[in-house]
Amino acid sequence: MADRFPEITSVEEFIRLRESTNPAEYERSAWAAMPLPVWWSLLRDRPDMNFWAAHNRTAPLEILAVLVEDPDWRVRHRVAGRRDCPPALLNRLAGDPHDAVRQTVAGHPRTPRPALVRLLDDTWSVIAEKARTRLTELP
Repeated sequence: MADRFPEITSVEEFIRLRESTNPAEYERSAWAAMPLPVWWSLLRDRPDMNFWAAHNRTAPLEILAVLVEDPDWRVRHRVAGRRDCPPALLNRLAGDPHDAVRQTVAGHPRTPRPALVRLLDDTWSVIAEKARTRLTELP
């Protein structure tokens, strides 16, 4: 789907699209690719946009790896909720301090077995039970 949207070429363009009231522009901010230098500028210069960076379906692994360290739990939660979230990042997020992030990791189909095993001991029983259920679904 990303290939049907023109590439975003600057941080300013990303922000304009994201803040637009035009649904087509807003959608483009979520689906259009950006060159890696634009991604790095966005994270460096506009950390207030990190949630929306995580929301963009073309965010490269290098960017997601930085976003899982974001101080805002909502950014980490958004990364954990991505269908394409790599198992290595889900493994890191299994130890997240926020329960919403850990709960998302526990239910994610790509969460690796070792992370699920760690989540069996989670202090919140909902997370432990979700991890137990996911473990029974693994081959």
